[in-house]
Amino acid sequence: MSDPYSLPDGKCLRNKLDIEDPETFKQVEARIVSIRDVELARQSLPGEYTLEHLQGFHHALFKDVYDWAGKTRTVNIAKGASNFCPWRFVDEQTSAVLGNLETDGWLLGLDRDNFLERLAWYYSELNAMHPFREGNGRTLRAFLRQLSAAAGWRLDWSALNKDDNNAASSHSLRTTATTELIKVLAPVIVRM
Repeated sequence: MSDPYSLPDGKCLRNKLDIEDPETFKQVEARIVSIRDVELARQSLPGEYTLEHLQGFHHALFKDVYDWAGKTRTVNIAKGASNFCPWRFVDEQTSAVLGNLETDGWLLGLDRDNFLERLAWYYSELNAMHPFREGNGRTLRAFLRQLSAAAGWRLDWSALNKDDNNAASSHSLRTTATTELIKVLAPVIVRM
């Protein structure tokens, strides 16, 4: 099945910038999104930590790059041997995961260990959903940064080792265990 998000040769995603070279696009997209991420870090995005709110984060980050920014994907995707949630269930399952936040009291009042445990669970579950065709990790980190700040914790994503994060995320996707993610996320969490 062809990917409607990709250019005909499949090497680059369709984009508002009309860039067809994958390396050039990757660099330009990263610069644009990093600027939008700084804006999100400075100015909270109003919402109730629902699927629609998560979509708002994706839109805020990627609106300059993709026509489909803020919209959940309509194709199945995988990275390596890791398959993500089938697209037909993304909206329902992501909403179900985020629905737990109310039960969890929006992560308010938790000590560091309990906060870390719940943060790792949400990180793992939302990563498994991978609701967007591209930009899931950056959207998830911006979303969780704001949620954490509202709960009294600062997430210093610069302390996150990319290779360790990818390995821990892959491990949690394969096993549903968050032990490796907890180890990777521990240095990221700072009490405000």
